[in-house]
Amino acid sequence: MKPFMISICALTLGFSSGASMAYQVDAAQQALAKEYRGQWHLEDQAIQKKLSQLKSQNGRPNIIMILTDDIGWGELGSYGGGKLRGTPTPNLDTLAADGMKFLQHYAEPSCTPTRAALMTGRLPIRTGLDEVLFPGQIKGLVAEEYTLAELLSDAGYRTAMFGKWHMGEQAQHQPTNQGFDYALYTMFNGGVWPWSENAEYYDPKNETIGEVPYTLDMPKDYKQQTGIIIHGIQESRKGEKPREIGKLTLERYNVHEQELTEGILDFVEDNAKKDDPFFVYWASNANQVFFCPPEERNEKYVDKANCQASQLAQHDKNVKRLRDKLEQLDIAKNTLVIWVSDNGPMYQFFPSAGFSYLRGQKHQVYEGGVRTPAIAWWPGVINAGQDPLDLVHVTDWYTTIAQIAGANKNMPGKRIIDGVDQVSLLFNGEGYSRRNYVFHYEYKFFNKNAGSRLAAVRWNNTKLHLKQPVEIYNIMRDPKEEFSMRPNYLWAVIPLRKMIYEHQNMMEKFPNRKIIETAGSALAY
Repeated sequence: MKPFMISICALTLGFSSGASMAYQVDAAQQALAKEYRGQWHLEDQAIQKKLSQLKSQNGRPNIIMILTDDIGWGELGSYGGGKLRGTPTPNLDTLAADGMKFLQHYAEPSCTPTRAALMTGRLPIRTGLDEVLFPGQIKGLVAEEYTLAELLSDAGYRTAMFGKWHMGEQAQHQPTNQGFDYALYTMFNGGVWPWSENAEYYDPKNETIGEVPYTLDMPKDYKQQTGIIIHGIQESRKGEKPREIGKLTLERYNVHEQELTEGILDFVEDNAKKDDPFFVYWASNANQVFFCPPEERNEKYVDKANCQASQLAQHDKNVKRLRDKLEQLDIAKNTLVIWVSDNGPMYQFFPSAGFSYLRGQKHQVYEGGVRTPAIAWWPGVINAGQDPLDLVHVTDWYTTIAQIAGANKNMPGKRIIDGVDQVSLLFNGEGYSRRNYVFHYEYKFFNKNAGSRLAAVRWNNTKLHLKQPVEIYNIMRDPKEEFSMRPNYLWAVIPLRKMIYEHQNMMEKFPNRKIIETAGSALAY
C-alpha cells in the first residue's frame, strides 16, 4: 500500500440527491480513499443508480438493526456451532444462508462501547462512552453526539428502539432524546435484573441444572444506603417523560424477549404501508447468563446446563417471527435486516455462557473478544449464500445505513467518523470492503486515571498487540492468535507505527470527548 498521509482531508461522498457531502475520516481511511479514488468513484456511480432504481420501485428502504449480547464467533450453526455446541440456531442460519454472512466482522470488546460505536459511527474513545455502565453512574451518551436514530429521523424515517439501551440513565441519555420516536427498553444488562430481588434471589437449595446459585451479598436496603435507584422496564415517546411499566424480576426476564418481539411486530405492522420508511433498533435483552426460558430449555439439542443457550433458542425463534412478518406484509424486499453480536462470550459464568472458537473473551481484544458473527439480509438486493472475508467494523453500519437511506447530508462534519461506507460490499460482494484496518481499544473501569488505551491494531492480515512483550500474528494463518511471530514481522514495524502515530495525530486535531464523573454530576467537553 502507498504511505499513509498525515495531512487532514475530507472524504467526499455522493448520495441520492445528487449533491455531495464531506465529513472527516481517520488518517488510514484518507490513505485508502486516495489510493482507490478512481475505483470507488465508479462503484459509487453504479451504487447511486441502483439505489435510485430501488427507491423508484419501492420507496426508501426500511432498516432493522438487531444487536445481540455476548454471542461469540462459533456459537451459531452457520459459524460452526449450533446443535454441535448445544445452541441450535436454525432460523439465524437460514437468514445467513439467504443473505451475507460476515467472517471478519469486528465489534468493541464490551457492550456499552459497542452500542456507542453503532449509534455514533465513532470509536468509543472519541465519544467518552468507553466503559460498561452500571446503575448510579452519571455518564452516558451526551446530547452533542449525533446518533444513527437522529440521522435517520432527520431524513424522514420513523424510529423505534426495543431492548437493552445501556448508554446512560440521565434524561439527555434516553433513547427518545437521542432520535427515537418510541422506545421500550431497560437501562442496563441482564446482570442487573436480580438486583431488584437482591438477597431473596439466592436460593441455596436450588439444584436445577445450569442455574448457578447467584449470591449477590447485596443489602436489602441498598437504595437507602447508596441512593441508587434500579430502574425497571421503561416506555417512552418523543417529547414525553419515560414511564416505568414493570420491575426487573426473574419471571419477567424469561418473557421479556417475547414482549419486545410483540412490540416490534406491532410497530412494523403499523408502519408497513405508510409513506415514510421506518428504522427499528432491536437491542435484544436475551443471551445473558442468569435466566433460562423453560420452554426453550427443554427443546431438542439445547444444552440445559447453559441458560444462554435457551435464551438464544428463544431469540432465534423471534427472529423468524420478524422475518415471517416482513414477508407476510410484503415488505421484505424493501427492508434491510442487519444482525450482529456486541462482543465475544463471557466465560466467567461457564457453562452458562456463549462460546468462540477463537482466543479471548469479552473485555479482551484477542479475536474471541472482538470478532463476532454478523448477517445482512435484503432479499433481491443482497445476493444469497455469501460469506465474505472482508473486514467490517461495527461503526461501519452508521455510515453504510446513512448511504442506503439517502441521509448522507445529515452526517456531521466537525468530528471524526470512523465508520466506513460498506454499501459496495453489500451490493457487489466479497473483495469490495473499503477497510483494511481496525483499531482495537481496551477500556478501563475501576481506575479512573488509567483511561482507555489502544491495545491492538489489525492491518490486512497482520495484527499487533501493544503489550510487553509485543505480540504479532498473521490472523489468516493463525486466527486463534497462538503463535506470535515477532522476528518474522519486523518489516511491519514501521508501517504499523506510522498508522498508530497518524491515528493519534488525528485525535490531536479532533480531540476526543472527555466525560468526567463527580459525586453527583458529569462534565462533558
